[in-house]
Amino acid sequence: MKPKAIKAIAKYLSAALLAAGVLTAVPEITESFGVALAVSAETTADGFVIETIDGKRIITGYTGSGGAVKIPAGTDGIGQYAFSANGTITSLSVPSGVPKSFYIGDMAFYSCHSLKTVTVNGSIARVGRSAFQGCLSLETVTFKGSVSDGIGAYAFSSCQKLQKVSFAKTSAKLGGLSGACFENNFELTEVQLPEKTGAIYGYNFNNCPKLTSLRIPENTKIVGTEVFGYMYGCGKKGCYSTADGNGQKEKSVKADGTKSLYVINLYTADSAEYKKNGGALYNSELFSGDKKITQQPITLTVTEGSDAERYAEENGIAYKYETNEDPSVPSGFKKSVTSSAVTLTWNAVEGADQYKVYMYNRETGKFTKYKDVKNPKCRVSGLEANTEYRFKVVAYTKDSSGKSVKGGTSKTVKAVTSE
Repeated sequence: MKPKAIKAIAKYLSAALLAAGVLTAVPEITESFGVALAVSAETTADGFVIETIDGKRIITGYTGSGGAVKIPAGTDGIGQYAFSANGTITSLSVPSGVPKSFYIGDMAFYSCHSLKTVTVNGSIARVGRSAFQGCLSLETVTFKGSVSDGIGAYAFSSCQKLQKVSFAKTSAKLGGLSGACFENNFELTEVQLPEKTGAIYGYNFNNCPKLTSLRIPENTKIVGTEVFGYMYGCGKKGCYSTADGNGQKEKSVKADGTKSLYVINLYTADSAEYKKNGGALYNSELFSGDKKITQQPITLTVTEGSDAERYAEENGIAYKYETNEDPSVPSGFKKSVTSSAVTLTWNAVEGADQYKVYMYNRETGKFTKYKDVKNPKCRVSGLEANTEYRFKVVAYTKDSSGKSVKGGTSKTVKAVTSE
């Protein structure tokens, strides 16, 4: 059943029950249709249909004129299918004033073919499954805060003009990337992940032939296989082609030439829908006939000893270590350990007259200051035997007026005490 039909039936049943004086949710309906019963509903002057669901003000529809759409600050989320298949919206802005529990629901902007930019100005909880899938004109996505619970599967897949996805603050939290979030984005060249990025799951960056480099944060886990660099519809390594549409299965080709079979959705201009077909997923106006796209190899930037390094080695993916180009950041760490102490040394930062050493606190989950030292050396004592500890160091210099200036924070240094 089509999404619009499902939503219409759910709203009809909801209205009927409300008219009968039934104001409590019916599990069979909410489970079958994924729509909770609304206690009240309104349509704003800008065309936002807002329903109060479980005490939250959720946008469930839109009747406005499109163009630049700004989500009202006094809302708690965007429901399933709320804007799906809308051809008039050209940009989306979520204000910084929404609560951190705000969410963009599953399929919320699915197949909005005119949408070009998405900007989330504050921190939100999540972006749902297939939320922006098939937005063929989408070019940039910017998050200015955290997405604490992460981004759902296929959320930005098949956005064939998407070029850049960025988190403006490196300190932001991204709960993780579910499977195939950015799959089939032929123009994607840049993805900036924040430091606190959770797990990245399989198929996330497949069919992204122009994404030649990606930095993976130090503590990010990579789960599953086939995360980077596959191409669908290939008869040989590094090509893209369409099929004749007779129901045959397409093949993906790994960097080493091995193949596996997939059935892929086909977008057709006539139906403006994605359907199961023997052909690869493409926009017939942009990637028609036997047009080929060269799959460039990707190079990952990783931290030594990280899960990303492990993944790259196991899967034959090129990688390089992250280098610290900021001279104010302590680097070149060495460590010596005993059963009860760790001694750290590092390269001196030019002009530094003080260093602050931080140690990770397991109880609070944060780094807290351990000691101030004048020289690039610190002994941390009173530790437990055979236990891993983590440290960071910040250098302080003085400017021309004698004011103390904080430098950048070092990478995390891990040390395990002896038995």
